[in-house]
Amino acid sequence: MQEVETAIAADPPRDPARWWGMGEVVHLAIPTVINTVSYTLMQFVDGWMIAFLGKEALSAQFMGGITSFTPLCFFMGVLSCVSTFASQNLGAGRKERSAVYGWQGLWVAWVAAGALAMLIPVAPWLLGLFGHEPAVAHLETRYFQVLIAGAGFALSASALGAFFLGIHRPMVTLAAGVTGNVVNLAAAYVLIFGHAGFPKLGLVGAAIGSIAGAAVQMLVMLIPFLAGRIARDYAVRRQSRPSWRAIKELLRIGAPAGGMFLADVLMWALFMGAVVGSFGTSHLAAAAILNRYWHLCFMPAIGVSAAVTAVVGRYCGARQPRLAWRRAHAGLVLVEAYMVTCGAAIWWGRDFLVRLFNMTAWAATAGDPLAFLAVLFGGSRRELPAEDPAVQAIATSAVIFILICQAFDALNVIFIGALRGAGDTLWPGIVQTVLAYGLGLGGAVLVAHLKPEWGSLGPWGAASGYIMLLGLVMWGRFLRGKWRAMTVVEAPVPQVEEPAVLPPV
Repeated sequence: MQEVETAIAADPPRDPARWWGMGEVVHLAIPTVINTVSYTLMQFVDGWMIAFLGKEALSAQFMGGITSFTPLCFFMGVLSCVSTFASQNLGAGRKERSAVYGWQGLWVAWVAAGALAMLIPVAPWLLGLFGHEPAVAHLETRYFQVLIAGAGFALSASALGAFFLGIHRPMVTLAAGVTGNVVNLAAAYVLIFGHAGFPKLGLVGAAIGSIAGAAVQMLVMLIPFLAGRIARDYAVRRQSRPSWRAIKELLRIGAPAGGMFLADVLMWALFMGAVVGSFGTSHLAAAAILNRYWHLCFMPAIGVSAAVTAVVGRYCGARQPRLAWRRAHAGLVLVEAYMVTCGAAIWWGRDFLVRLFNMTAWAATAGDPLAFLAVLFGGSRRELPAEDPAVQAIATSAVIFILICQAFDALNVIFIGALRGAGDTLWPGIVQTVLAYGLGLGGAVLVAHLKPEWGSLGPWGAASGYIMLLGLVMWGRFLRGKWRAMTVVEAPVPQVEEPAVLPPV
């Protein structure tokens, strides 16, 4: 990473935009947020359909999903930094260099997919380490294997999405994401319940639907990447060869970000599977329900964070860190308002919201979700009863941890994204890993051992403490400002276009 002693020399004396440039952040964030919201809603409905198969299937989808996602996290973290290089080169006036990193992201994605395929034959042993009930473990394994087989599509979509966001073309990622999510949901419904002449595949059908959606998402972005105005403006097809120098640069910045992402998700996988799962299937099913609602809180915030990464990267590439600082805090205001409100709403409606996933004994009598909704809104049943009182009690009690974490999780989401845009990934990655395993997982294991009578609520408290401290630490890192002297690209070329003016989307 280059040290830039005169990094703030190009900063304008006054910000040309009002309200810390919130309009600029919103302009870039809206398509990204819509994309993440559509993905979150798709996952929500997908999980709700799986709930009709019973709490074993619901638990298995949750653990099989997070366990398969864990090894992808390192590579997704690396590929997210395609946005850093693309945005900083855009700000420096080197569009063709942006395309170089888009291609290297695709090369990394498919090499990674080949390496991940080696996990498929060892999946029974890997999932067996959690010690879950045999019925749950079998379903987890099948779900894991199918998702890993389609990892190349998901990783390629991540690389292309980071490229388009980095060059401030979020509408491409929006169109691809929404289309892929619709395909995912439709395929999952057909294959889970065996409609339209397809066999009833249950949880495996949901996994196949996820792969189909990722493949469509990749293809929708690949078209404008290879043909059309963007391909011409960025000379995309001339940059297709592997560049070992560019891959090394991507790994230098991306590996800490990937390690950070991996460490965080692995911590949560171990927390859910080994710590919460040790209290039984009811606690694991409750965690699966809570996870659905937690996603509703932070996934839209991830969309804003991705936009902040691109905006901060662009201003850092243009040597205007003061404007980058202001845009990051504009993103914070947006995310704090959303996450705190969302957490409060989930807390207020917790009993009903948990019941939506905890009513499969009644729902099964209706056949599938659409038939169930027809019966419900037809007037035959006005109340959703809980299938398992234990699951209901555990989940509604643990919702308090969603509420108290939101303000701090917003700090974490925004400032990790802002630091990544500036190229500051190593220190945040190390600190997050230490906190995740020292306080998050270590604290959860300690509480579970010392106070087993608290059930899974004790470990949830320790995990919440980790989230709160991490948010404050990342905010402090950003405020100290070491990122101001960092850049991942050379100085801007002459006649660079004004960074404050966004290109059309």
